Amino acid sequence: MTGDAPMRVAVVGIGGTGSAALRFLAKAGHDAVGFEQFRSGHDRGSSHGETRIIRYLYPDPFYTRLMGEAYPLWAALEEAAGEELLVRCGGLLFGPEGHARISETEAALVANGLPYQRLEPRAVGDRFPAIQLQPGEAALYQPDTGFLRASRCVRANVRLAVEHGARLREDAPVRRVEPRGEEVVVETDADTEAFDRVILSAGAWISRFAAGLDLPLRVSRQQVVYLKIARNADWFAPGRFPVWIDATERHYGLPSDGVIDGVKMAAHHLGETVDPDHVRREVDASYLEEMAAFGTRRFPDLAPVITHAHTCLYTNAPNEDFILDRLPQSPNVWLVSGCSGHGFKFTVLLGKIAADLAAGKGYPRDLSRFALSRVVDV
Repeated sequence: MTGDAPMRVAVVGIGGTGSAALRFLAKAGHDAVGFEQFRSGHDRGSSHGETRIIRYLYPDPFYTRLMGEAYPLWAALEEAAGEELLVRCGGLLFGPEGHARISETEAALVANGLPYQRLEPRAVGDRFPAIQLQPGEAALYQPDTGFLRASRCVRANVRLAVEHGARLREDAPVRRVEPRGEEVVVETDADTEAFDRVILSAGAWISRFAAGLDLPLRVSRQQVVYLKIARNADWFAPGRFPVWIDATERHYGLPSDGVIDGVKMAAHHLGETVDPDHVRREVDASYLEEMAAFGTRRFPDLAPVITHAHTCLYTNAPNEDFILDRLPQSPNVWLVSGCSGHGFKFTVLLGKIAADLAAGKGYPRDLSRFALSRVVDV
């Protein structure tokens, strides 16, 4: 089949990447079916919640460059959906002057010709009065940084995919994906259906569909909190308060999102390894204390009061690179996974790439960073 011929394509897992792939396939005229083991927009995986950061602030120029391809796709989704999905509020990466992560991120911004400013503590305080940097610290400010309304993005992808003719199978756990001749069979408890191509984007459950590969993916339980604003609430609104990342402690946070009371923050440290079907959903008391102490130290106008807390899952690859490749024994099956806690901002791009490749089209960029051979012997 050529890239121009309509195909029957299954997408297994309708989170951030899967919902985008389903939309792109349906829009291109393919017979696309999405299989979701829960309801679309569920809160048991990695793609739910009010907000996810979108940023060029990467110490790796490869990802900075890829974001240049993702931003226009998010803007196009927002326009097609007719609702706010991306909020640009600027972003700060801060830490000790000369910190390697700050230097590498600055180099990546320069290499990609992106606008930014280097700010000293006083300049940060003048511009963002809620933030308190210490003497000897410095910050990079990048104006395109912001946040995506994550669950809303997934729902928009699904709605538009269905409008373009996609079929959505919810509450339909896939039990088996098996090549049969030139086709691939997808089996659920209800029935079996044959496809020309299959995209596996099942997040924390992805390893179940590639058991023979022994994928070295670790699923971790991550925790997120919102801290109450004690004073000067307007200082924490988008535009007055940026997305921020602490280069040393790897904590991060966002402005008030207008939906959940308080401001969101978390630590980008791997949590405990879990089975995705058996996850403790309550947030640890020790974590609540840690985040309250950090938040009130960095942002004096916050109170050590948690207004909301929840958990999500990371699916972590050893090198923190994504995986996007064919299964070696099943060339009609594409696997997309391993987003390692920094992938939601790329899901619209990963979904498009997976949809194009599965439909027989090429992709102009070198994707060897995402090859299975970099994490397993194939």
